[in-house]
Amino acid sequence: MGDDKCKVVVAGDASVGKTSLLSKFLFNIFVQDYNFTVGIDFHSKIVNLKSGEAVRLQLWDTAGQERFRALLPSYLRDCCTILIVYDVTNRKTFDGIPFWIDYVKRHTTKQPPIILVGMKIDLINREVAFADAQTIAKKYDLNVFEVSAATGEGVEALFQKTAEIANERLKLKLTDSSENFRIPFESFDSMTEQKRHKKCC
Repeated sequence: MGDDKCKVVVAGDASVGKTSLLSKFLFNIFVQDYNFTVGIDFHSKIVNLKSGEAVRLQLWDTAGQERFRALLPSYLRDCCTILIVYDVTNRKTFDGIPFWIDYVKRHTTKQPPIILVGMKIDLINREVAFADAQTIAKKYDLNVFEVSAATGEGVEALFQKTAEIANERLKLKLTDSSENFRIPFESFDSMTEQKRHKKCC
């Protein structure tokens, strides 16, 4: 399905690390200080799944400032997946997650799967525990990942999962049945993943 394209919208408050996340995934680069995204930025990348299938992700990096939110609904239409990004060192950005979930529900007719993404786990001044993220993810039946754009930790796993979900959405062809489509809850803790690999080895 490499010729099929799936729109993935990256949303969340300003300065949570949305652009840094995409830069790490797309170009394997990390810039400490980005200017605010103005409006919408677009990128595209093919992700090869473990199944051997390939999915082209169209990645839409959205501005988090309130004055740009009027642009967002038009980009939410027909998207396969939405990443709602928060900063684990800023509790306010995490507390805003219900707003973003409600915003997506109000502006989509066929609600796409949502993945929560906690950024900046390389920093020591954490204000949001992973257990808190798991709790809200279970409440809304979402996937949740914690990643670092600085070190790259968890980034590939996040977009592998994003592509898997996108692939399933493409197979459903966004028919009426996709309104009831849900991805089972899954949380990802890169430290747990590392321990699992160590045990296997």
